[in-house]
Amino acid sequence: MNGEPLVSILIPAYHERFFAEALASACAQDYPALEIVVRDDSMGESIERVARQAADARVRYVRNDRRLGFHGNFTACFGDARGEYVKFLNDDDRLHPRCVAVLAGVLRVNPSVALATSRRAVIDAAGRHLPDREATMPLSLVSALVPGAELANFVLMNMRNLIGEPSTVLFRRADVVAEAGSLFRWGGEDYHCLADLGLWLRLLARGAAFYCAEALSEFRVHDAQEQGTEAGSLSCLLERRRLARRAREAGFLAGPGQYAAALQAARAFAAATDFTRTSPEVAAQVRAELAAIDEEIGRIGGAAVPAPL
Repeated sequence: MNGEPLVSILIPAYHERFFAEALASACAQDYPALEIVVRDDSMGESIERVARQAADARVRYVRNDRRLGFHGNFTACFGDARGEYVKFLNDDDRLHPRCVAVLAGVLRVNPSVALATSRRAVIDAAGRHLPDREATMPLSLVSALVPGAELANFVLMNMRNLIGEPSTVLFRRADVVAEAGSLFRWGGEDYHCLADLGLWLRLLARGAAFYCAEALSEFRVHDAQEQGTEAGSLSCLLERRRLARRAREAGFLAGPGQYAAALQAARAFAAATDFTRTSPEVAAQVRAELAAIDEEIGRIGGAAVPAPL
């Protein structure tokens, strides 16, 4: 192993459909010091069968005694990790064979870097490449080190997860502590739609970020994803104002107009989301949230600075 730090690839598995591809991409990593932890939160036997058929000594399979759900399974998976570095892998995404080696190498030689990420490619259910979405556009045309506060403010003022999904980022295990037993709780509040972004902001409060301009992971878009549901869209709206407020308390968005820009970006998300076919209860929550955003923008006063995207 030549002294490379152990990296834990953590797969909180639930959906069987693409799991074999995700696991195969983890096993194909060219980094020598690797463990792959599979936490099975499904009701069936397919995930276990695929994990055992891999016949790879680096794979550690754990079946949950009861359903843990999104928060619980990610948190339990994180607790299983033995590596100095951690990389989550969603059960429907894929990693480039050099992904772990590139990102772990950066953390190893740069103690000031708290988060290593990369461009990610978008694929469909069949694994075909799709055009970039707004959130997956490259942060930079060249690989770069970025100060933590600068990147945090950039994503908050655009209110989009431009850093990447859980499959995209690698970080030090010691830099993250589960708050009250939940990996995605920050300041006493749980996040779901923006769970990964909340975690990235906590890391960026500790140090810089590294961005690799090469696509080292593949983010799959398919019809079973929760963000496309009514509940998912509502969660994505409601969490934006809460995340901006919490980030400001953590020292981000401190410049004149930056907090207002983040709130206006949250409002723009609502305007770009189709809530016209929602239930009366959801429509009422959307109206109330928009009114709360407008009230907060009016309360803090001053014009928002333009988002830097």
